[in-house]
Amino acid sequence: MNENQILILKSINGKHRSLNAFLEEISKDTRKPISTLKLNAKILKKLGLIDYGEKNHPKPIELTKHGRLVLKILGVVE
Repeated sequence: MNENQILILKSINGKHRSLNAFLEEISKDTRKPISTLKLNAKILKKLGLIDYGEKNHPKPIELTKHGRLVLKILGVVE
């Protein structure tokens, strides 16, 4: 798990209606390229750690139970 993936996992707070809005905010705050963040978000979704909608089926970005477990194991949340 790389630094960007951990950043994405720990930043999910339920306030974002789309992946793009979420990643744009992180990119603005951290000055990380949005393309890098999108790639890492896709990897996290493929691993089943986060979930978000697609263009035709919008859904807010959220942690899965496996994502919460990973954060707990990493000591990011209790």
